[in-house]
Amino acid sequence: MSYLFRLPECGILDIAITLEYIIPKYASFATRPLHSALHTLFKTLNTLNREIFLSTIVSRLDIVVNRSNNKTNAPSNYFTLLDWVNIVLILSAEEEPSFSKYVADLAQWQAMLLCHCIAEGKRGLKISAVRRTRASLRGVFSRTTEPSFGAKAVECFITALIGSKIPPFSVAIGLGVVAGVCRRLPDPSPSRVIETSTSTYYELFIKEIIGSKSRVPEYVLVFTTRKNIG
Repeated sequence: MSYLFRLPECGILDIAITLEYIIPKYASFATRPLHSALHTLFKTLNTLNREIFLSTIVSRLDIVVNRSNNKTNAPSNYFTLLDWVNIVLILSAEEEPSFSKYVADLAQWQAMLLCHCIAEGKRGLKISAVRRTRASLRGVFSRTTEPSFGAKAVECFITALIGSKIPPFSVAIGLGVVAGVCRRLPDPSPSRVIETSTSTYYELFIKEIIGSKSRVPEYVLVFTTRKNIG
């Protein structure tokens, strides 16, 4: 893929064609060197034209993430898609209008894909999925160019997950990871959002976890402990 980085005059059509070619082939990029190469590519395309990059990659991810949830898939494929969602979240957060536009979809995809990785992956993949997701959220919530952005971003995540139609176990994991990251940030404002949202967390957990008619997996309980949500 190195030839893609030698396109200083890359135009709008080039960006769209590149992403439309790569994103559906996510199963071909399930190695660490390729993950790193794709990060570089996405950052480059985002720099060239943020609006076209984000609109195209989000629309392509919408298709492949939903398809991946409707059929059996390899954990490594879920991990690749999660990795892409995480980097797109960070890039979208460079400007608040872009973040506000795409955060609902990205937050829900992140939670669903992370749940798949934890539920179906081997130990190393599970650990990497959680670490990369936490790193992505730290990058978003601790952005320093706008002091109030972190707290607003946390609110957006909570709203997107609570109001979503994704599986409740995915919602619970997503909310738990968000809360855990906020608790460990040096800036107290994201954590204060979690504190004011505690009743919302408890309401969902009581209904979907304690009140679940199916067995609640241990990995879900790990992310919904009191140390995360207060």
